[in-house]
Amino acid sequence: MTLLYDFSSALLQARQRKGVTQEQIAFALNISHATYNAWECGHRLCPYKHIIALISYFNDDQFTRQMLRILLTLQHNMAGLNKKDPAQLTTYNMKLIALLADECAEWLKTLGK
Repeated sequence: MTLLYDFSSALLQARQRKGVTQEQIAFALNISHATYNAWECGHRLCPYKHIIALISYFNDDQFTRQMLRILLTLQHNMAGLNKKDPAQLTTYNMKLIALLADECAEWLKTLGK
């Protein structure tokens, strides 16, 4: 299974558990329905800021844990790029890696309580 499939599957399941439509989520996140649909159908992975917004929107432990796994995998993949060819990473990506590590560590602490 791929990261994109894992993400879209988790998104669909969380939406079904909450009993809301794609349109309702898109409205809550201030994005287009087409954008949300592309995430849930596995055409695109959403930006980090929207993953955070989705975690807050669903307020679902199972979804949060799945998103943490995905974020940690993304972090790991980005760190792997750094080892292979540092020129491939921009300053933005390096900041994102640090932010993901910090955020994930904090979430893991709160989930463990």
